[in-house]
Amino acid sequence: MFLSKKLLTASLLAFMLGTATSLPAQAAYEYEEPKSDAERIELIDRLIVEKEWRDALKYIALALEDNPSNVQLKFKRAVIYSRMGDKPSAKRYFNELIRDYPEIVEPYNNLAAIYALEGNYSKARALLNEAITVNPNFAMSYENLGDLALQGKRPDVKKALQYYEKALSLTPNDKPLSRKIRALKKRLEEN
Repeated sequence: MFLSKKLLTASLLAFMLGTATSLPAQAAYEYEEPKSDAERIELIDRLIVEKEWRDALKYIALALEDNPSNVQLKFKRAVIYSRMGDKPSAKRYFNELIRDYPEIVEPYNNLAAIYALEGNYSKARALLNEAITVNPNFAMSYENLGDLALQGKRPDVKKALQYYEKALSLTPNDKPLSRKIRALKKRLEEN
């Protein structure tokens, strides 16, 4: 009796642990079919948060069939490919956005990030400068130019500081950026 009670307890525990670990995985794949464009966007956003890239892309494709000029969906598609590590697709879609909507700065910025990760700093810098030309008040482009100034064989701390300070002037409550500036100033004082 004692042995079987132990076995029963172990079996129940194993079942509960197995159920506990499998429920979240199952829940991520269960969604109600969206009834409106707003619900579809909400579902896509949830899938992106859950990193269910393929499902998000499926719903984006369906939504773009209904509304092929939806810039928000096109941008999300490019971002998803970037997060999936599919750089060729991400580049293609960001370039399409830049071509079709040159007044929107985010695609320049995201494409620049891909080139920077690949070590193509000159291409990244050119894209960020284009973004600033399009919208001189887009702080993230200045911050990313600051990050780029610190890359490569000869980091330019003074140039990075200038870019960071410009970005902070546009977003004065950006605490992480303020910390970057303090760290660079300290670095300059030490040299």
